[in-house]
Amino acid sequence: MKTSNKPGFFIATAMVLLYACQPEQYKSVGLPNDNVSMLAGTWKLNKVIQTDEDSKRKGFPYQQLDLTTLFPYRDFVLKLDANGSAPSTFSTTPGNSPRIIRLASGNWLVDDPAYPKVLTLASATDTARVTLGAYPTGITPVLKITRERRDSASNRLIMSYSYEFTKQ
Repeated sequence: MKTSNKPGFFIATAMVLLYACQPEQYKSVGLPNDNVSMLAGTWKLNKVIQTDEDSKRKGFPYQQLDLTTLFPYRDFVLKLDANGSAPSTFSTTPGNSPRIIRLASGNWLVDDPAYPKVLTLASATDTARVTLGAYPTGITPVLKITRERRDSASNRLIMSYSYEFTKQ
């Protein structure tokens, strides 16, 4: 007479599986970052990358060029002031650097205070818009912005410039 342990095996397996399926206690991730106040400060240009968007579309091998050492870009300083967590004024100090932002001073604002994507720099007569590539944090105090050059007739993206700033 052969006895089977199948019912005992199934009960033991079910007990192990039920015991293993307990809800985990997750810790709070904390308050969201105040990205606008993280943008405020004095930023010095550290790196400039030019991307040929047409070459990128066509799959050509040479798509990017590091322009940092070709001109004295590292002289450029961008100062963003904030009033608490609200954008306030800005100023640029190009030094010997090419003017990557043609405005000397004015007010700055963001498209979304919680998750800004576009940074608008406005003076009394002109406006410049740059796209944020990365938010600075306490661990990585790096601000990345991108400027695009488009064909005036077709509005086709020709070149993009990626600027990397470090907080001073």
